[in-house]
Amino acid sequence: MGLFNKIKKKKPDDGEGKTTEIFEDAFSAIQTDMVQICLEYVDNRADKIFIYASFEDNTISCDYFYDIKGRKIERHKLNLIDDTYDTSIQRQKMCMDILADDMKQLISLCQKHGREIPTEIKLTYDINSNNLNANYQYEPIYSQYHDKTSDDIYEEWFKEVSDL
Repeated sequence: MGLFNKIKKKKPDDGEGKTTEIFEDAFSAIQTDMVQICLEYVDNRADKIFIYASFEDNTISCDYFYDIKGRKIERHKLNLIDDTYDTSIQRQKMCMDILADDMKQLISLCQKHGREIPTEIKLTYDINSNNLNANYQYEPIYSQYHDKTSDDIYEEWFKEVSDL
């Protein structure tokens, strides 16, 4: 059964009193779920997945894009590469909802274990090498600016990666 067919997602075991190892395992499981849903969205047909998630001012924001055959492409533009992708609004919304749920789980996990909550997460998953690179920030990234949003930061990252 695919992730889009899940009615209720399994929440990682993150009870109180768990060791650091349990926290790290649960944290990794949430990130893995984020990668899996984005991989399923692209029907396992990408070389890399880039996932952006932020949590500032009690607001969760998520987005994602791909590297397909050396071309960086946003989720809603996949059909510019191959018109067989399902990029419907409903499918995008379902993926975004799951990513937001994952962030809620991550926030809850951090709170239960007395850990600092990341304000920004940038995940890069290389499908061919099965390698996940994660970058975390813990200081405000955009909320201190009146003219910046999480979407602006995502767009800056997309441009930065695209220019490489």
